Amino acid sequence: MGIPKKRFTRRSRGLLLTVAAVLPALGTVLSAAPAQAGAATVRPAAPEIRVVSWNICGEAGGDRGDAGYCPYRDEPAQKMDQVKQLVDEQRANVVMLQEVCGEAPDSHMALLQARLGAGWSIRHAAGARPDGRTDCRAGLTGQLGVLLAVKGEITSAVSENTLPAGDDRQTLPALCASVAGWTTTVCTTHIVAGQDQRAAEQIKHVKAFLDRNGPNGVVVGGDFNRNAGAPAMEPLTGGYDRCIEGTTYHGWDTAAKAHAWHRLDHLFTTRAAGAGRFASCSIDASRMDVTENEPAGGAPSGYSDHAPVTGVLRGAPVPGDMTGDGKPDLLAVDDAGRLRLYRGDGTGAVTGSPAVIGSGGWTGSAVTHRGDWTGDGHEDVVARIGGELRVYPGRGDGTLASPVRIAAGLPATAQVVGVGDATGDGHPDLVATIGEELWLYAGDPAARPAVKPAVRIGNGGWAVMTLTAPGDADHDGRPDLLARDTRDGRLWLYRGRSDGGFDARTQYGHGYGTANRPLIAGGADADGNGTADMWTTTGEGTGTLMFYAGEANGAGDPVDGTRTTVGQSGWNTVRSIS
Repeated sequence: MGIPKKRFTRRSRGLLLTVAAVLPALGTVLSAAPAQAGAATVRPAAPEIRVVSWNICGEAGGDRGDAGYCPYRDEPAQKMDQVKQLVDEQRANVVMLQEVCGEAPDSHMALLQARLGAGWSIRHAAGARPDGRTDCRAGLTGQLGVLLAVKGEITSAVSENTLPAGDDRQTLPALCASVAGWTTTVCTTHIVAGQDQRAAEQIKHVKAFLDRNGPNGVVVGGDFNRNAGAPAMEPLTGGYDRCIEGTTYHGWDTAAKAHAWHRLDHLFTTRAAGAGRFASCSIDASRMDVTENEPAGGAPSGYSDHAPVTGVLRGAPVPGDMTGDGKPDLLAVDDAGRLRLYRGDGTGAVTGSPAVIGSGGWTGSAVTHRGDWTGDGHEDVVARIGGELRVYPGRGDGTLASPVRIAAGLPATAQVVGVGDATGDGHPDLVATIGEELWLYAGDPAARPAVKPAVRIGNGGWAVMTLTAPGDADHDGRPDLLARDTRDGRLWLYRGRSDGGFDARTQYGHGYGTANRPLIAGGADADGNGTADMWTTTGEGTGTLMFYAGEANGAGDPVDGTRTTVGQSGWNTVRSIS
């Protein structure tokens, strides 16, 4: 398929332009088959998400010995003290509560906001008991329902009743919130107890609600009032990864004088290709009342008949870090066609002998790494092999899993560079030179890993440029691009724009001729000082590796900084670095 002609306004040779049109060119763009069967859409969260979900039985009725008894029912401040302690212990940034009173002074919601303090946002969604009442019972204020608290700014929240109509007037809401700077939507819900057919319909409704309101990935927690293996749970257990395996609810059978233990509380998240997104899961049984519920019983041993459950979702990797140690690493293809990994030591140098992570077949490829394409919290490698564009999922220890093809039909001479999230949607993106033109391959939220159809963002002067990506060199929150003009050795910085294009180039350095500086690679923040850096090889002797610590000139523009030799010899056997 040919590339359609389109008029562009050029300011200078090599200037990148605003994204103008989506062009289904350069061969077929494929939605790749996920590496894990049944994998679904996911956008990774920028931060690590640490979730606590707890049914606090905040307004259950009855005295000690009654079926509806809940410990500390009339002492909401004590319950919220426990939530705050739990947040501190788990370093949580998301709290999900069920059976909680909100939307009134002195309610659980107001008490929790006071304890969490500035920087936390809270939303509440009201439900109704079987008699239709929404207000919390005597002695408590507010409406009964579910609550989300997030350490950050909730930019939007939506809720709806998910319980189908029955012989009563009960309603049970699901609540979702979007958070500034996060790509994962956080949600909570409460499923009706018993009533298997009605619960099955409610769970289907919840799944549809999550799909509508968290199309780019969700984490949802709550009291589902049934074990994960129950047939009614299949829409959730079949569609998501699940966290928590163990007892989360204690009941007391008064007639049989026996304890009852159940697994009713769960956390789910959208699946990712490769490893699961949950890094850890736990149940805090210490806060669950496990005493015999008898009229003459003593003090409760916990603060609810449910235990809090906690899950940690992996955050986005440090840019450039292939090994999981938080330090950017260097990849290289040698003259035998092998892919080598050089571990960064956090000072701009690389440590020890390289690890061979690709045994052959990399000759002539374009290799890049900057971002998590599979959503599992690990940096991945993207490579053009022949005319195919492939993602090699990183395992977080420097090794790679089997590749997934995400595009085909590229020229075998195309440069491909992972710039990071150029479009600002939470997904890593690529740029590629196709002859004289520059194209953007944006990460596609519809399937991970995948790219959207290519968009032309520069229409001339790119064949003579060597591209690499330093990261955010000018500290404006957007990734930038470096381009070396092979004719005169000048190195240009192209500042990232919010639309995925680049503009306003400034000279980053000079003297980078192909003879004296054969290879160039953006180093992300390889020395840990908050500024984007760079590596190059040299033509001296058998070849050395140089590290350039990024700096700023008198005008405040980013430039190549102080250089240090970090590899003494042997780099003339390397054919590409990234």
